[in-house]
Amino acid sequence: MAEQVETASPVHLPAKDDADGADGLKPAKSKRKGKKARKPFLPLPTLEAAQHKLPWQLAFSQRLGRHAIASQDIAAGQCVLAEAAICAVPAQTCEASTCHTCFSPLPEGTDEYLITQGVILDKPSRHYKRYCSQKCYDADITVSMTAPVHALVLQISLQTKCDPVLLRFILELDAHTKHAPAADTPSPGKAPCSDAHLLSPSTTSKNGTESDQISHGTQQVPGDSLDVITCTRADVDALLSPWDRNQKDWREALTEGCKELQQAIIQAGKYKPGTLQQLHFLAACINANAHATGHQEDTNSETGLGLYPVLSMFNHSCVPNLAHSSVGTVQYVYAVHDIKKGEQLCVHYTSLYEPRRVRQQALLQEKFFTCACERCSTPVEQSVDRFLEGFSCGKGQCREVMLMDKQEGAEEDVFKCVGCGHTTPARTVEGNGPLDVEKQADDMYHHAVNVLRQQGSGAARPVFEQLLDQCQAPGKLHSMHVRIIDSYMPLSNGCRRTGETVSAVRNVNNMISAMGFYYPHPCIEVTNLYRYLVELYADWAGSAASPKLAARPKRQARETYQKYCALRLVCQGRRNGHDDLATKLRMM
Repeated sequence: MAEQVETASPVHLPAKDDADGADGLKPAKSKRKGKKARKPFLPLPTLEAAQHKLPWQLAFSQRLGRHAIASQDIAAGQCVLAEAAICAVPAQTCEASTCHTCFSPLPEGTDEYLITQGVILDKPSRHYKRYCSQKCYDADITVSMTAPVHALVLQISLQTKCDPVLLRFILELDAHTKHAPAADTPSPGKAPCSDAHLLSPSTTSKNGTESDQISHGTQQVPGDSLDVITCTRADVDALLSPWDRNQKDWREALTEGCKELQQAIIQAGKYKPGTLQQLHFLAACINANAHATGHQEDTNSETGLGLYPVLSMFNHSCVPNLAHSSVGTVQYVYAVHDIKKGEQLCVHYTSLYEPRRVRQQALLQEKFFTCACERCSTPVEQSVDRFLEGFSCGKGQCREVMLMDKQEGAEEDVFKCVGCGHTTPARTVEGNGPLDVEKQADDMYHHAVNVLRQQGSGAARPVFEQLLDQCQAPGKLHSMHVRIIDSYMPLSNGCRRTGETVSAVRNVNNMISAMGFYYPHPCIEVTNLYRYLVELYADWAGSAASPKLAARPKRQARETYQKYCALRLVCQGRRNGHDDLATKLRMM
């Protein structure tokens, strides 16, 4: 993550050109004196070596810290970065079903498959790491160093109350950097394609031999000329690692966890672990900079976490102009609309479809800054954000929303319409005030989610329907309220499960409309919804009683598929849709 809060000391610029960014940003003089100088921003050696092949450059300012500026006009759908994770670990729920090297789903009968391939001679169920092939096993350079310690991680996690995934990530990153120590700064005259920091068509295995590239789907995307960048420990050392900004209880638990991890590594005797301070640095660095990763090309499933130092240089915005997704452990970043030279490039670190207060709280707690993007800077009563937490006015023909209107000295809280000025008490004796309705909706939503988890989407469907029926009306939740939007997808799944395909289609279309209202540019979330919608139309056509009745959903399936392909081309760079989806359409 690139730093976004104001710094207290001048930023040390590595080059004069970077100081005068295309946006005219220059390091400002500190207005606060007597405060301890902060650690200067360090350049990323791998990024410096590859900079001339990228359509953007790293800039520095007192207000934005490190940030990316377009060095040329960038077209919608243009790839601006392809980066392999320096280290990645599966999510806890995916440890047994995901290859730990390429992050693709493991084939059925994996235990037998691994034994026959000679990957693991013992029972695979006894081991933490799993692989889909001998090639992926050979490519894991740390497996012999970390396997004995991984067997103890869950026990350490329970003893110290640390997140086991974070402990595994620290272990893997520490072992990785011991196996591949930080390299010297690349020579500026070296071409990126010949530099050791860039991922070549082949990679060295743990045995020191050349093997084929093991990250499934990491070849260059047709029409894109960017090489896949792979960073080193020197790049990790240049990232921000805000250990002291984390909560005290988190730091205390991690300290105990890292001590136990150190002892386990020493007892295993495979390598010398980092110091406690170094493990603290890695923990805070991972916590602030890691991105979700996984085999998203086929399912868009986020099956793990990866560390991408260059990707972390993009600042956050609640109206981002970039979208990124992974294929295995390689992240591809695309422009979602045309970007002019000099504009800042931004991704998003949190959901774009949560109320402003929720987004701000998440960013402050997890990333340690307050977002000041255009969307967050606009007064909430003038922003699209008002609908995410607003209540329908319903006074006469007014179609605006009511928001909390806090007045100093007022005896009770009231909600006031941003359009007509109509006011109503926040709570009433009858229990139908805005805050009463909000609590009712929250309770119903959490109950519906519990039913969904315990009994499935079919059983949860009537609970979500009840929420929409009872909480959408004048004086109640606005139709674009976050609770309403969050209910559409589980409700659609429930309708599909019970054979109500037409209702499922309607709910998905409602969700697409709502998401497009808050973020009008191509995004991966909406792309996935269009893919799901194609499947629903195909189901509808397949269950039709006659060819005549099937004609309409068939036509809509083909039209939706074209929209899906167009969106996917922009935000994921794939020239064609999923093969199974295209086959399904041909068979209709």
